[in-house]
Order: sequence, then C-alpha cells, then structure tokens
Amino acid sequence: MIKFFLIISSLCATLHGTSSSPALQEPAAVVILGGGVGALTSAIYLARAGIKPIVIEGPTPGGLITQSHSVQNWPGEQEITGAELAEKVRKQAEGNGAILLREEVIAVDFSKRPFTITLKNLDENNTHTLFATSVIIAMGTRPNFLAIPGESAYWGRGVTNCAICDGALYRDSVVGVVGGGDAAVIEALYLSNIARQVNVFVRKDSFRAIEGKRLAALLAKPNVKVFYRSTVEEVQGNEENVTGVLLKTAGKTSHLPLDGLFLAIGSKPNSELFKKALALDPAGYILLKKDQETSVAGIYALGDIVDPIYKQAISAAGDGAKAAMQAQQYISDWKGGIALQTIPTSSARPKREMIEITSMEQFQKELKASEVPVFVDFYATWCGPCKQITPRIESSATELAGRVKFLKVNVDQVHTLPTLYQVRSMPTALLFNKGGQIIERKVGSIQILDLLQSLESTNR
Repeated sequence: MIKFFLIISSLCATLHGTSSSPALQEPAAVVILGGGVGALTSAIYLARAGIKPIVIEGPTPGGLITQSHSVQNWPGEQEITGAELAEKVRKQAEGNGAILLREEVIAVDFSKRPFTITLKNLDENNTHTLFATSVIIAMGTRPNFLAIPGESAYWGRGVTNCAICDGALYRDSVVGVVGGGDAAVIEALYLSNIARQVNVFVRKDSFRAIEGKRLAALLAKPNVKVFYRSTVEEVQGNEENVTGVLLKTAGKTSHLPLDGLFLAIGSKPNSELFKKALALDPAGYILLKKDQETSVAGIYALGDIVDPIYKQAISAAGDGAKAAMQAQQYISDWKGGIALQTIPTSSARPKREMIEITSMEQFQKELKASEVPVFVDFYATWCGPCKQITPRIESSATELAGRVKFLKVNVDQVHTLPTLYQVRSMPTALLFNKGGQIIERKVGSIQILDLLQSLESTNR
C-alpha cells in the first residue's frame, strides 16, 4: 500500500510540476483575453496589485496597433512604430509578473464558476482548458477589407484604416477614402483638415450616412471630391508606397493618382465566442453596465470590442486600467466571502453537495442504491490538479442533480477503492452505469472536464 501511495504521489507531482499547461494549475485569479495595449495595461495594474494575471495574446500579439508604422499621438512618444510601442508595454507587463501565453481562445463557458476557457496553443496546435475567477476581454475588432490586388501588399505603406492614427503622415498629400457611411464621413472630414485633396469613393449613388449635418459639412469642403457609383479595383504603387488606384466609375475604369488610401468600410468585433455568454448590441459589441463590467459579474471588457466609435489605443489603455481595478475589487470580495452576483438561470437549482465516501461498504451501498449513473472523483488533498478541477465537478453536481450521482473518494483515507479500480494518477474520474459497471475512465483535468461537459450536454 505504501508503494501504491508513492506511485500516485510521484505521478501527481510529475503531472503538476512539469506541465506547462495552465489547465493543471489552481484556477487563475484573472485571465485576460487579448494581447493589445488595453489588455497589457490591465495586466500591469493587476500584477502591481499582487494579482498575477494570465494574458492570452491570441494570433496578433500587441493588437492592431502593431500594423501602424508610425504612432505620433501616444503620450510621451514623439513618434514610435506601433510594434515598438506594443513591445514596450508588453515588457512592462512581463516585468511586473504577468504571464503571457501564445495561445488563442476557442471557447468559453461563463455560466458556472470558476469560468471555463478553452485554448489552442498556436505553436503546437493542441488544446487545453483554463479556469478563472475573473476574466477581462480585450479581443478587439477585425477590419473589413476590399480584397483587391495591391491592398495587402501596400498595407501600412499607404493603405490604412485609421485617419486619426495615420492622417498626420499625409499632410498636403492627395488621399482617398473608401466608404459611404458615417465612418467614411468622419474619416474624410478629419483628413480634409490635413491633406491637400481628399477623394471619397462611394459605391452607390448616395451616402448611407445618418448624420446629415456632418455630411453637409463634408460636401461643403473645397478640397473634397466625391466619386459616386465608384469602386476601387486595385491599389497601385512603386513597390515602396502607394501611387494611386485603379478606379471604376459608372462602368469606366481609370487610374487616379493618390498618396494614401483609407478604408472606412467598417470592422467587426471579435465577439462570436460570447454570443451566448454575454449581452451584445445588434452590431456584436459587448454591452457594458458600470464602467467595464459586462452582463456577467466578474467578466469585464475593454477597447475596440466595446467601442464602436473611438477605437484608440489610448482609450483602450484607460479602459484597461479601470477593468483591472474592477477585477481587483471583485477578487477581493470573492476572497473575503462577500456574496457575489449570481448568473441568472431559467430554473435555479439548489447547491448539490457531493457525497464523501469513507468506506468500501458505503461506496457499495451508494452504487447499488443508485437509479442514475454514478460519477466518482478520486482525489488527494496534496494534489494540485485535484484542487483545480474540484469547483468544476461541484458545479456539475449541482447542474446534474437527480440525473447523475456524484461521489468523491480521498485516496489517502479509503485505500481499498483506488486499489480495486486501479487508480494510478490524480485526478481520476470513473463513471458507472445504473448496473454498477464502469463505462468511462478519465485521467487528468482536461479529460475529466470533457466528461463533465458531455454529461451536461446529454442530460439537458
């Protein structure tokens, strides 16, 4: 029996000590989804407050600002590239203790606590699960593109989608703006005070803009020319910078010289993952309550994913600071035992306690008497992964009350059961059918989580 105990201890220590997967650690206090300036600002504030956040950088570390080759409106920087700015903030976050992971979020579950986040490693292309007490979402938006020749080749070298970010680089130049909505009107108005000539390309025979006064102000500008029923067919350049566009107007194609082309055809918030988890507006932006708080307590959002208007790195950074302080207070209340807002459900269920097994006789009695499948959690008090997965198992016990019975076995207290069922690693879960036969064996947090999700899915 001592040998068996040592085997389990060794396996658990190996699993917990050498794995780089956060899924096998204690639930994180705060997980930040996104790697832009706003997300990193949250990480800095949290880390300096003694809360070590985990930052999921996603496929674009540093955010969209890294695509700007010259940033001239960031306080304290006369001029800096977007990539350099993001890297400075990134290093500051790491230097203060934030953990940055090169991973991408592929699924979330905010209906239970701790919150569940499923991740994909971008280098190894494998997946795992992370748990969090609080989550900050800073996943931004993705711009719409024309998908025409030359667009990607000259991105950042004359093609851009932010007049406020890059407009000053085109002083006394000739530029074009693509779009017919309010965003295009705003971009063109801003550029009309900087550029020598602003050409606006509208696909239809009129603007879609809602704000009439702003549109009238644009049309009154002497250096603004509107091309109706026009589409940009190709971006042209000299291999270094944009020199013009191939423009199709009322069926006729011509070359129009330009120094820069601004896309104002909208963007989409990266909020598809949260459609069933959080309240969104009709355009897909995450709705906020007080400051950065979303519709679910403990979940905060910031930056472009909540902001359809300004979309600035500096405003995202301000949002990041506020979100961090709100999350910090939430964590403090959680640790202090203050009752937190519960997630509303259509049919609230009372908490269902798992049954602690203290003897072989009790286990056999519970198994024999059960009219539903029996889930058995084998755990040890010294096992970190066991502690990490326990809140999720308890949540499922409540969710599946009356449909699945949940038992838990401390391998240090009831030695005969792990020996009988050949449990060799912590944590292990066994699922018995109504006849008392084993139908599933899962080892490790990830496999157990998959089993719980499967049980919840099939017992809805």
